[in-house]
Amino acid sequence: MELQAKDQFDAWRSLHKDTIELLPTGERSAGFAAAFSSWTLGELVLTRVVYSGAPGRQWRHHPKSYLNHWCVVLARADGSARGELSFRSLALPYEGQAQDSEVITLYLPRDQRPVDEQRLDGAHGVEVSPDFAPLLSDYMDGLVRHLPHVTPEHAANLEMPTRALIAACITSLSTCQEPARSALGAALIDRARAVVRQNMAAPDFGPERLVRLLAMSRSKLYRLFENSGGVAHFINRERLREAHLRLSSQRETLSIHAIGNEVGFVDHSTFSRAFRREFGYSPTEARERGIVRSFADEREGLGQG
Repeated sequence: MELQAKDQFDAWRSLHKDTIELLPTGERSAGFAAAFSSWTLGELVLTRVVYSGAPGRQWRHHPKSYLNHWCVVLARADGSARGELSFRSLALPYEGQAQDSEVITLYLPRDQRPVDEQRLDGAHGVEVSPDFAPLLSDYMDGLVRHLPHVTPEHAANLEMPTRALIAACITSLSTCQEPARSALGAALIDRARAVVRQNMAAPDFGPERLVRLLAMSRSKLYRLFENSGGVAHFINRERLREAHLRLSSQRETLSIHAIGNEVGFVDHSTFSRAFRREFGYSPTEARERGIVRSFADEREGLGQG
């Protein structure tokens, strides 16, 4: 079935509606091709999607997904042989932005022992160790190559070995990480904040460019901010905080509109709405409060003199 170009993205989004919410990051009028394949290995499901000319997209786990599964995802962009491997739980928050040309996903139902479930959830969003990532990636590629020629009965025999391999590669990620995670996370957030402040004047500065400038994988960056609203929210908040700081300063002479432009907001009304949502009052009120505060400080200084 061939759809018109304008309907293709909506059909693509509908295909994923039970697990993720999918949004385009730019123009989506041009058509694209997508080939979808799936296989079962007992209770496990393996899928492969190959895209050609697909637009960039932003996605997040569906908050009401009935698929309470874990998934191992191998994503490749054009020209990439190895790809990026990640592990996550569909029951936990996760978001991303990508323009992959191939995505292989292995879904595992949550019917492990409680201790194994805890370890697997602890590995949610964590980068797979370089020691194990090539092994797991090659195994998933091998399944894609050979499963089309294997009967469902024989494929079912691969369920337990596949579960064991994933557990061996993944559960090691969640051990011995907590002591260093908080200090490392704080340092990475400080680095991200510095990069955002250096680039916030560019309206198109977003998560993908931050990933490149930090030389960090998408999965690691998105996990870093998953409990604070996500990467895009962090960038937006840093823009608004810088604007608030400047509006509150008596030394700032630029107009409110100009300050909004300098922190990456092209449209004044968009800036005003975002500012009010963040602080509970308008940019104009922030400037007025800054003037009143500076006047009060000045009078206090004169009184002490």
